[in-house]
Amino acid sequence: MKKNLIALAVLAASGASMAQVTLYGVADLSLFAVNATGVRSDAQMGGNGTLNDGNSRWGIRGTEDLGGGMKASFMFEQNINYETGATGVASSRAAWMSLSGGFGTLKAGRTLSPSFYGMATWELTGAANFSAVTSQFVAVVPTGGRNDSEFSYTTPNWGGVSATLGYVTELDLTPAGNASKVDANVIYRAGPLAASLIYNKLSNVSDANSSVGVNYNFGSFVVAASYMDGVGQSQGWTLGASVPVGPWKFTVDVAQDTGFDDTDYLLYAGYSLSKRTTVYGAYLNNGKSGTTVKKTANASETYGVGVRHNF
Repeated sequence: MKKNLIALAVLAASGASMAQVTLYGVADLSLFAVNATGVRSDAQMGGNGTLNDGNSRWGIRGTEDLGGGMKASFMFEQNINYETGATGVASSRAAWMSLSGGFGTLKAGRTLSPSFYGMATWELTGAANFSAVTSQFVAVVPTGGRNDSEFSYTTPNWGGVSATLGYVTELDLTPAGNASKVDANVIYRAGPLAASLIYNKLSNVSDANSSVGVNYNFGSFVVAASYMDGVGQSQGWTLGASVPVGPWKFTVDVAQDTGFDDTDYLLYAGYSLSKRTTVYGAYLNNGKSGTTVKKTANASETYGVGVRHNF
């Protein structure tokens, strides 16, 4: 009996030092249609597309207490398409490790960029796939919002203020050897106010991408606005509002690129069946599509309904 108690005590002691690992994910499917340049498509199922609240995925994350206020953490994510059952390549999402403590957080690997975290601080849809902000200003917050091979440092939180500086070396940035990248944010979040500054720049380009955004919760409604300044001709503003009504949430968001005379807007309605499951409907009008180099005159409308479940 005594030996069993000793064995249990040893097992408990060893377990206390092990990393705490969590399995989590998102399941999201939609029924949507597209009207592009006057040609309307039939309705179809959507997995991980424009009319999804977010990409479906699974992931594991873990944290080990190292003592003295220090922690070692890791995260790994992979896309899952619930339309086909296929899993995406590992590089499509997160794969990083970090060391944190009173000094802040040091992180290395593939991760959401400081610019993305800054934008997500105030953006009204939680950076959904159908966000008018990211649809319009892909130059400022690149598609996917992630950096490979990023080294980053995040400061401790000082009265609601924190900052992150990320760096990708010249040999790590694709294509290797052409340029390095700096990506940074300053975030303020306290009470009803959330705001951020973001900045990202390639070393071989003289211009940089930057923005300032703010979100204020008045209680009965939330207002968000930003100014975006992208590389080259792209620059403009966003303005939107969300109104919660019981389990409902209604959002209107407008993003105008004054440099290209282009306006995108989003209409969204979501109904929370629970804390983890939401039924939603969205309409995204993309005035002009394009890349960081130029935009075309190919306007499109994407609309439909979907379900998102977080687990």
